Amino acid sequence: MTKFVFMVVCFIYGCMAGVAKSNTTGTFTYSGAESEGSSDGFVPEYHESSKKYKELIDRSYQSGKNIGIEFERPIFTVNKTNMNEYSLHLSSGLQAVLKKYPNYEIQVFNSYRSSNHPGKIKLQIEGGLEHSHHPDKLRKYIPFKFPKNGAEVMLNHLSRYQGESEEKKVHSFVVNSKGVFTKVGVWSKRLSPKALDKGSKEMQYYVLARYFEPASLVGDILLVHEPIPLLKKKRKAWIYSSAQRRVRRAPDASHDATGRGSQGLITADQIDGFNGDLDRFDWKLRGKETLLVPYNVNKLDNKNIKYSDILGKNCIKAEFVRYEFHRVWVVEARLKQSSRHIYSKRVFYVDEDSWMVLMEDAYSIRGDLWRVAFHGLIQQKAENFPWYRVHVYQDLNNEMCFVSGLDNEVVSIPKFGFKDKVRNYTPDALRRTNLR
Repeated sequence: MTKFVFMVVCFIYGCMAGVAKSNTTGTFTYSGAESEGSSDGFVPEYHESSKKYKELIDRSYQSGKNIGIEFERPIFTVNKTNMNEYSLHLSSGLQAVLKKYPNYEIQVFNSYRSSNHPGKIKLQIEGGLEHSHHPDKLRKYIPFKFPKNGAEVMLNHLSRYQGESEEKKVHSFVVNSKGVFTKVGVWSKRLSPKALDKGSKEMQYYVLARYFEPASLVGDILLVHEPIPLLKKKRKAWIYSSAQRRVRRAPDASHDATGRGSQGLITADQIDGFNGDLDRFDWKLRGKETLLVPYNVNKLDNKNIKYSDILGKNCIKAEFVRYEFHRVWVVEARLKQSSRHIYSKRVFYVDEDSWMVLMEDAYSIRGDLWRVAFHGLIQQKAENFPWYRVHVYQDLNNEMCFVSGLDNEVVSIPKFGFKDKVRNYTPDALRRTNLR
């Protein structure tokens, strides 16, 4: 489908979100995104788009019929043969993946600006840091709604609202070039101080992660105390080794330390799009672009789908990753001369509505594009906030990839909004947690 035909379809059908208005009014959403759609019609108006998304979801639940967005058909497909038609809307990393794998394709759907938050959270986000003198200002979820540099964009990503508490069991996979995969299972809890009886006000959240497969990792536990990003304090982490039956500090659980169970395919700071300190890179804001990004990947929420249906030679099959046109902040990070990291340069693509990292291009020390990451989000239904559904990391050199966040073959579903005691998130509690 050519770009011209796509524009005609948008004109006739409004791409299910209404034909976008030109950005002339300069109005913004509660999170600092442009309210208006893009002048080319690719990005819809925020209010109209989010309204149509909610109506579609509500109708699907009320009727019990398969009318949710996961059952929509793609408008067109981009592959190696036609990618030049859409080059202005493809990140460097996505273009590299399309060129690398002849059978790789992305399916493009109607765009919904579905990102939303509960009313009380919206009020806190609207306050912003720039105009706030409240003593709790460092806890603002989007401290820089109108960022002046790349670091502020990334701080918005780090500070975003992620719910007060979350418990989930997920699987991660290393997938080789033939589509054969190995599996790692992780049970985790993440809680903000508000969900704990005596949580420190300096902490953004506490994380407890326990491996339940494979056998070589069963019983190992990671504990993380993550400080509020704007405080510029260091993360504290501990590991309980079931083999050694002891707890030790994990000072290397950050930056370019290898992500556990990934066979070296990701670094610790690539988890959750990006996490941790900004100290090793210089952060440049390249501006805002309209790109095709993984968005509203609701199809992966289906418990009836098996992992073998999702994973294949190109890592994750095209029909399970929905791509939409969205505006993103483009942030370039260059390694400081005085610092060490396996990546010399990184380019992050951050959603203007949710402030979540949607894609990353990571370059080697030699300056070559090495790894490409895709982070597909959904609008979390129970708590009403944007939430990562899947993370995909492509290694262009060895033609392997790492996929995390899937729970299709896990019986339990994620839990939100529960309370707990801070004593369960201390180094002394790790051995006790393993015995539960």
